[in-house]
Amino acid sequence: MTIGSQMVLAVMKKNFGTELTKAQLAEMAGVSLSTVNGCINGLNHKHLIVDRTEEIEETPATETRKAKMKTIHYVMLNEDGLAYDPIAEEEAKKAEAAAKRAAKKAAEAEA
Repeated sequence: MTIGSQMVLAVMKKNFGTELTKAQLAEMAGVSLSTVNGCINGLNHKHLIVDRTEEIEETPATETRKAKMKTIHYVMLNEDGLAYDPIAEEEAKKAEAAAKRAAKKAAEAEA
């Protein structure tokens, strides 16, 4: 997980239980919107967030024009997301890879 994504996750943990927009997360974490999108996509893939969308009327309807609607996306961590530790996950992946390398080396030595 990148530093930017860690900053986004820290903001989400600090504001646990509060729905935030991606723009709010970017501003609060001091990162770009693309960093927030990448982080949110990763967390969503791991089922660590709850997200919802809301349609709001940006411009009211007139006699000659339909109302202009705007979609707002909200995200917040779920309980698993609050407990998520990306550093521990990376350490576990490294340990698993090292164990596989050691097993492969042992198998080659026996052959």
